[in-house]
Amino acid sequence: MDKYLLSIGWWNFIGSLTMLGFFNEWFGKKMLNEWTKMFVTEFKLDYWGKLWLMWAIGLNIFFGLINILAVKWGYNEVKIFLIWFDIFAYLLFVGLAIWGIIVKRCGTGIYSAFLIFGVWIIWGFLAVT
Repeated sequence: MDKYLLSIGWWNFIGSLTMLGFFNEWFGKKMLNEWTKMFVTEFKLDYWGKLWLMWAIGLNIFFGLINILAVKWGYNEVKIFLIWFDIFAYLLFVGLAIWGIIVKRCGTGIYSAFLIFGVWIIWGFLAVT
């Protein structure tokens, strides 16, 4: 349980640092449109995009740190709750990725997300059972 929480916590925390780069529109286009081919729609950072990006970064930092700190706190009930919450969040991400494919906004890189999300979901189930 502790390895899972630490791993997913650092994954989210480091991911939030990567997302800081998206405030540079050139980097966002390169990362999301060219290098990973996650999205076929061109990355544009308007007012609402910046607001969403700040919200996403903040949540990633919060949940990353909560997962990391839960190991230190040592309460199994909290750890189990957080793992189930992580599983639920990644299932939502799977749903968003499927929606992105259906509406043709995602590129071929989105399929790698299914592998990443699947690892976190399966590992989470194994950690709580």
